[in-house]
Amino acid sequence: MRVRAINLLLALAAALAGAMVAAHHPLQQPVPILLFVAIAAASGYWPSAWLVALPALIPLVGLAPWSGWLTFEETDLMVLAIAAGGYARNAIISDDRNEGGRTSKLRVLLATATSVALLISMARGFADAGGFNFGWYQGYEGPMNSLRVGKSFFLALLLIPLWDRLRARADERAGMKLAIGLAAGLGSASLAASWERLAFTDLLNFSSDYRTTGLFWEMHVGGAALDGWLALTAPFGIWAIRNARTHLQWVVAAGVLVVAAYASLTTFSRGLYLAIPIALAFLGWHLHRQQGQVAGGDAGTGWRFGEWAVAVIVLGLMGGLVFSGSGYRGLLAALGLVALSLWLPATLRHLSARNRLIATICGVLGGLLLTALAGFVTKGPYLLYAVVVVPCVALALLNRQQPTAINGVAFVASFVALALAAVNLAAHWGGVPALYAYLGALAILLAPVFLAVRAGEKRWPTTLRAQGSVLVVAVAVFAITATLGGGAYVENRFSTIGQDLAGRIRHWQHGMAMLNTGWDVAFGKGLGRFPANYFFAIPDSAFPGTYRLLREGSTFYLRLTGPRHPTSFGDLLRVSQRLPVGVSGPLRATVTARAEGNVALHLETCEKHLLYAHHCQIGRKHFKQADGDWQTFEVSLAGTPFKPAAWYGPRFKVFSLGVQGMGKAVDIAHLSLTGPDGTNLLKNGSFRDEMAHWFSSSDRDHLPWHAKSIFVHVLVDQGVFGVALFAALTLAALGRLTFGKARDDPLAPFLAAAIIGLLAVGLFDSLLDVPRLALVYYFVTLLALMPGERNASFSHRRAN
Repeated sequence: MRVRAINLLLALAAALAGAMVAAHHPLQQPVPILLFVAIAAASGYWPSAWLVALPALIPLVGLAPWSGWLTFEETDLMVLAIAAGGYARNAIISDDRNEGGRTSKLRVLLATATSVALLISMARGFADAGGFNFGWYQGYEGPMNSLRVGKSFFLALLLIPLWDRLRARADERAGMKLAIGLAAGLGSASLAASWERLAFTDLLNFSSDYRTTGLFWEMHVGGAALDGWLALTAPFGIWAIRNARTHLQWVVAAGVLVVAAYASLTTFSRGLYLAIPIALAFLGWHLHRQQGQVAGGDAGTGWRFGEWAVAVIVLGLMGGLVFSGSGYRGLLAALGLVALSLWLPATLRHLSARNRLIATICGVLGGLLLTALAGFVTKGPYLLYAVVVVPCVALALLNRQQPTAINGVAFVASFVALALAAVNLAAHWGGVPALYAYLGALAILLAPVFLAVRAGEKRWPTTLRAQGSVLVVAVAVFAITATLGGGAYVENRFSTIGQDLAGRIRHWQHGMAMLNTGWDVAFGKGLGRFPANYFFAIPDSAFPGTYRLLREGSTFYLRLTGPRHPTSFGDLLRVSQRLPVGVSGPLRATVTARAEGNVALHLETCEKHLLYAHHCQIGRKHFKQADGDWQTFEVSLAGTPFKPAAWYGPRFKVFSLGVQGMGKAVDIAHLSLTGPDGTNLLKNGSFRDEMAHWFSSSDRDHLPWHAKSIFVHVLVDQGVFGVALFAALTLAALGRLTFGKARDDPLAPFLAAAIIGLLAVGLFDSLLDVPRLALVYYFVTLLALMPGERNASFSHRRAN
């Protein structure tokens, strides 16, 4: 009865908490309640489905820019629904045995100590904010921010018993499903980031001052939520391609890796550029150490970690030479040569020296003839390459299926002709220097091909899946080459590393200086108290501005306060609301407000995702002298009407308010925004529903909201006690996965690499102040401390 009762109590607690949160969700009631019930029912009926669904959906379900919620979010509802259904199922079918297996004493000790530390810091956070005051729409200065930051660990802890029970049942294949979910989460986040660039910049625009955020709304005041998620989940993209059972699964996994590589590169995050190589290098080392064989495993290459490293270097040198002379077109042509060269060693190995010579001569003569003819055609070099590549691929496939001497000669000849077409393309684009660079790249490519002819099949990938793995790596390496060399923005980012690091160190020093007393040093200022203390502990000139919701009799109003330093357009602290995508204009705002003198209220409607405005209609209201009386006025937003966006890249429309005037405040009691048809486009314009549908953002000024380091963040929030427990939990998980009883588990290398990747990003950003990212991190570290003997499996399944 005891186990059944505990499960029932947990199910009821999760159901009540989730139902209350769902009932207060500001969007489309009663849909949140119905979805909560549906997820709970699904969790009860399919107890392991959440292992796939939760991590896959986490990057997509943040609706704060529409709802106005900061403290609570949709991820909380999903976790509470999963817990309600899962524990209810356990209560119904429980036989009062501990079906999750033995409990790890180390996990219990660390989980208990961390819980106590978090509760202490949460209480200190409430006290630092002037006492606990519940509110659905509080900002970063209110006491609810302590709950926002602290809840992630307890939600992860709520899922761990469900995980343990599933892990104990071999037929559930819990570890495999979790890995699939994390790989799917990598894909969903990467697709969202790619859509953002498609809609607001261009897929190949690497020069715009635009950093991707995906659907991580937590980046509305900066931070590295997307970077942390990509670093955390990237190892599971490798897991997916290694463990694909069918060709379709492999193609999907390869697609995820390619899109993830693009998304990672276009964050332009130097921390992520550091983190992913570190995590993947560790993953390769761990896999080699664990299995005593290749890092490519089931990919069938037969290559060890060192050989993969050599392949990356070769491809990097080749890509650098090609891109420097012939840009994207030459790089794309080189990718085709890399793909077809994978079939060359097997073909050349079975051809006589005479046939090799014949094939080379035919290819050279044919290539030169076609090159000459291409000079008489518009865009001839590009057309020539396109014309030659098709029969080359066809002959490669034919020779693979029917490896005769004639087919082999034809394929080699067509490859030589294609190589000459690529050289001609480079010369057309970049002249003689590009021609020589391309010839050098060809030499780098063909050198390992000729070595493989002599070394035999064991030194070269022979299966389609193995060759596809090499091609995926080539795509990633060439994408890195194009991103790093293709735009002024990334060049500028790397040119300011020293300056930015010095600024980051000063910021850390300012953060640690907030710890004024011995109690602060020991237990921190309190969870989530960095922003509030930064606002009031730093010199006035660094104050970024703020907003507060106030009430005067029956009038609710928003007080917007400007920064205490000169600002540019991008530096304004904005309070915004999402508009329907089809809004065009012209637009007119009606405002009831009052203000101090010498201040301007800035109003705008922009095509905007989260941080960067693309196209705007702008208006201003100048207050020349202080007036304590409310006044109602209209402001026309000047600018050309918005054009309809492509169906595949819709652009959000966002209405925003900001204050231009150092340290000045404007009170807004009512807002409406109308288009040509006179319909009001704003919700909750009187603020009677508090901040529902309203959302803040700061495009450029990000330091006030983040400690910019996991370790400084934990120190300021929880003190030395919290840092020690965070380090103990993390090191215990890494130790068990790398050197302890779980080191031989198939998932251990990927889990350890995920932890290392996130920590590497966390060297230069807070990350744990992003609740859904912290949830997954805590869950991964806690499950790594599961009980069991050496060789016990997370998934009861070895990698193939």
